[in-house]
Amino acid sequence: MRMQQLLFSVIASVGVLGTPLVASADEGGGPPPLPRKEVCKENPGKCDEARARRREFCQANPEKCKQMEEKRAQRREFCKANPAKCKAQREQMRAKRAEMRARCEADPARCEDKKDEARERVKDRKGGPR
Repeated sequence: MRMQQLLFSVIASVGVLGTPLVASADEGGGPPPLPRKEVCKENPGKCDEARARRREFCQANPEKCKQMEEKRAQRREFCKANPAKCKAQREQMRAKRAEMRARCEADPARCEDKKDEARERVKDRKGGPR
């Protein structure tokens, strides 16, 4: 259950912040991810859009936004107290993303179908258009 929450948090933060998921260089999947500030310098419009969507979401859902911030704060505290465990969890997630990326590269049509299904589940859960 915690892994699902972590995965959802990672996916949600990527969608909200517009930061690309990229395999690290030591995995052979491409260059390491850029720090958010550098990504935003290269794509200011994309970051501005993400910030605007985030502001709109938080204005419409202040309680949800507060909960998400509390979870991020708990995660930061956990990582400060357990850096080795946190690092192992990050590595596990990187491996899982790399595996998912490889499956998508092998069968892009199936991957798009799965993404569409996931979007529908999220839309149904949140009760609105996406």
